[in-house]
Amino acid sequence: MQENKSVFGNNLQNVDIPDFFVLSNLVTTASGKKATSVDIMPGGLTNKNFKITLEDGTAIAMRVAGYGTAGYINRPGEKHNASLMASIGIAPEIYYYDTETGSQLCEYIDADTMHPDDFINRSEVLTEAAVVMRKYHDSGCQFKSVFNPIAKIMEYLDILKGHNFTEMYKGFDKAMEKLEKIKAAYEKNPPKLVPCHNDTLAENFMYDGKVMRVIDWEYSGMNDGFYDVACVIVENPLNTENENALITAYVGAEPNEEQKARTLINKFLVNTHWSIWSLVQICYGKDHDFYWEYGLSRADFFNEYMADPNFDRYIDLIG
Repeated sequence: MQENKSVFGNNLQNVDIPDFFVLSNLVTTASGKKATSVDIMPGGLTNKNFKITLEDGTAIAMRVAGYGTAGYINRPGEKHNASLMASIGIAPEIYYYDTETGSQLCEYIDADTMHPDDFINRSEVLTEAAVVMRKYHDSGCQFKSVFNPIAKIMEYLDILKGHNFTEMYKGFDKAMEKLEKIKAAYEKNPPKLVPCHNDTLAENFMYDGKVMRVIDWEYSGMNDGFYDVACVIVENPLNTENENALITAYVGAEPNEEQKARTLINKFLVNTHWSIWSLVQICYGKDHDFYWEYGLSRADFFNEYMADPNFDRYIDLIG
């Protein structure tokens, strides 16, 4: 097998290399064919992704799961959930999955990886993303896990506390107060739980001009469908016009006040979740400056949303 010279170095840590070779050897052993190339695939804050091409031209996607991620990602849950999504043509088919680490081999999707510019400048991408989200939200599939963003944030805080990690972003205390109010509102009026991806950044959408598919179901679980919608909005980020177009395509009509409320509240939850997640990455020894800046940008957003004049009213509305 001929690996690209750039596969190693900055792309794989020493702890990742055994998994890389186990997976690549499994491909050649199972297929009975030699691998002619290994290419690095774009994206991946948590994992490292590669495309293995066999001598007959068959391509297989390989994911080397990030070290320590099994400590905060439900890997057996991901396998179950992603397999359900593959069965309805949304996620890639899984060929091999290590439930202890999250490393996997799966179908290589021959389509363009979406980027924020695609969501910002291509109306059909917004529409197709809304359509595919609606498809799996309405699929009736029952995910094995529940993704409760508030509980997840508390889980991350427990990890930080257990490691005596005390660095926090500006506005954190106020965000925790709002989080308690949202929690109380959800207890009064629980949102309908549907199968959600919960990490709908642009690069997790693959589009060939006809069909939109969704990859990387690590954070998948039953959740409020508006969390996925909110995630698309904040990850790109979308302006007011594009945000309205996405929500309208998703609900099939002009959004009402409750739908607007759920969108704003979930935008807050998305950014609070990822800001604390970034601190967990630092806690596990990953690049401090990179993850601190990433989390800081998320904290800026959750502070912005808390300053929205409708924020407190919307918490009351969803309750």
